[in-house]
Amino acid sequence: MIDKVLEIFTQMADGTAVAAGTGVGQAVSDMVRERMSTTDRGRTAMRAVVDGHRDPDALSELRTLLQAVVDSDPDFARRLSEAMAGPRPAEVPRCTTHSITFEGTTVRGRNTITLGPVTFNNTRNNRVSLLAVALVLAALVGIGIYAGARVITGSGPGPDPVVAALNSGSLHQVLPTQGSLPAKWTQPKPAETLTSAQGPGLIVAASADYLMGTPEAKVSFMAAACINAEKAHEFFKAVKKANDDSGRAEADGLTVPMPEIGDEQWAVTASGTQNGPGGGYIALRVGTVVLSIRGTDTDGQAFATSRLEILARMMAKRAQQAQNGQTPSAYVRDV
Repeated sequence: MIDKVLEIFTQMADGTAVAAGTGVGQAVSDMVRERMSTTDRGRTAMRAVVDGHRDPDALSELRTLLQAVVDSDPDFARRLSEAMAGPRPAEVPRCTTHSITFEGTTVRGRNTITLGPVTFNNTRNNRVSLLAVALVLAALVGIGIYAGARVITGSGPGPDPVVAALNSGSLHQVLPTQGSLPAKWTQPKPAETLTSAQGPGLIVAASADYLMGTPEAKVSFMAAACINAEKAHEFFKAVKKANDDSGRAEADGLTVPMPEIGDEQWAVTASGTQNGPGGGYIALRVGTVVLSIRGTDTDGQAFATSRLEILARMMAKRAQQAQNGQTPSAYVRDV
């Protein structure tokens, strides 16, 4: 299995085979990036394969690391095997979206398409019409699904949201790794625990910094775990006050409207001063977890608030996945 995984990963890196354009290839590559980026040796080996164009020594090193992970982590091996197998077929070849129902696997035989109370039978006379309707509906459904999943992906809707306190290990998993961010982003130093962080009901806080590449803007992520949602609410207010001590951000026109993300949110932009560059900032709470993202302006170009929204959605989903007892898997590919 390792050789096949390695082949898929290299295909995704250089785009040399059909697997590079498939969902299976993307899923396997993302899992490898996510896991290998957790150690310096893994990041070095992965980068060497990407940059070395199938260099034998680099491939051998990555193969050794992947084999060690698969041998020591049965759950990862299982998920990797499932990703390589691709999506499981439905037990019954039937898909219903609101009032649109598709039956059968082809447009042959006596299949039907039902739109609410109206049914189209696949007879000799209307087979051409049936095919045209099927193609149009498939295109519309596909557009809707693609538009919703283009930027942020993960393990699907998952179970109902859980509100639970996280320990240090789970909290660190909420922070994004290089595998969950665009390929051109770099991490100048590993994520770190914020030992000086203090706040109501705080268990642990951690942060991670990244450089976007082009432009060379810095993006900082912070995640904090609290003992319950009430204490997280208090900590959220403390974080907000720390970034707006005068409480005048809204009156001064610095707040940024955002769609609802998580349980609480607050976003602002500010111009640079002699004390530092300007940028965008968002704080949000998801259950017991408080998150923040700060992006710096660069070369007179403001850090786009649309980036704050995209990154905030990813972080909110990772925080919820962790509270649900899942390994955070949400990521972004275009920011």
